[in-house]
Amino acid sequence: MPGAGTVERAARIGEDVARCWADDVDRSARFPVETVDALRASGLLAALVPEALGGPGASVGEVAGAVTALAAHCASSGLVLAMHQIQVATLVRHATPAGLERVLPRLLDGSLLLANAASEVGLAGARRSSLCALEPDGSGYRIDKQAATVSYGEDADGVLVTARRTPDGPAHDQAMAVCLRPDLELEPTGDWDTLGLRGTCSRPARLTARVPAELVIEDYPSAFVRTSLPVSAVLLGSVWLGTAEAAARVAHASVRDQARRQRRADPDAAAPIGALHLAELGVPLHQLRSVVAGGALEFERCKDTPEVETLGFSGTMDNLKLSSSTLVLEVVHRALAIVGLAGYRNQGPFTLARILRDASAAPLMVNNDRALQATAQAVLVRKEL
Repeated sequence: MPGAGTVERAARIGEDVARCWADDVDRSARFPVETVDALRASGLLAALVPEALGGPGASVGEVAGAVTALAAHCASSGLVLAMHQIQVATLVRHATPAGLERVLPRLLDGSLLLANAASEVGLAGARRSSLCALEPDGSGYRIDKQAATVSYGEDADGVLVTARRTPDGPAHDQAMAVCLRPDLELEPTGDWDTLGLRGTCSRPARLTARVPAELVIEDYPSAFVRTSLPVSAVLLGSVWLGTAEAAARVAHASVRDQARRQRRADPDAAAPIGALHLAELGVPLHQLRSVVAGGALEFERCKDTPEVETLGFSGTMDNLKLSSSTLVLEVVHRALAIVGLAGYRNQGPFTLARILRDASAAPLMVNNDRALQATAQAVLVRKEL
């Protein structure tokens, strides 16, 4: 069965590895190398490679489950897996046959962790425009980009980089270059000292690379609409779902602990008030689970049809981004109210400090205002919501 065991393997890595190192990764703001080494050895880095290309052929829904299972123990680790899989999805659906021939062996043996450099200094966060360009260089291209962030770039084996397709082309006429070591150099230009998601180590950097022609995805606008946008919506939503699941788990354990202590003192004691609030927390958590699962199913239904390029479909994916990034905060804040001061502490069995800091990035990463603006423009054109 395609993708069999994908979620289970990720859950084991989350429990056995990511959970053990999550606090140290956060405290030191270091890359979760132990977890990524386990992902490499497990074959999960190639989960989205189709069976026809020699891979396990997992669905986006199965990978979403894997991301959630990992993020429930370490959001930084879950986000690394999510961002890598977004690049894999883009490659297997849009790269040239010659390009796939070069990258697939390394993906399949776990030696190719892929990062992304879509943002650029001087564009105020706009990712569908580029200042840098692919510069012809013999049979390939050179690229020189001042990236605003490079997702765990210094620890990646390759980076997918957006750029203008030609030096004299407009900013929106983009291509995507698959930049691989050793023909890739990153020179950090800043730090990554953030409130949360500290293990993603996404420092700004000057990126320079030499790229063979076969490793260029020429029609990036199509790849973005058909794959990058929807897959990122689903998998980032899965990170937030895993983060919410972690918060709910702490709140549940706290209420059960309180109930046990009350019953020891008074066997006839009523259920603690936290149990009522825990039931209330279950409502947004259920909504978050449903919206992520529904988004994954919708992508699988539409991915090979013209519907994937419609305003209605992109609106659905934008709504997934908005919903997941706000619901996670609702769940975490409710959990904090249930646990109380023990959740506010940085240490202890019921701490929610790291979870709260990681969740706070959700509406910032997806840039909710930009997603809402895109939706607002689309509804003026669409005949129905």
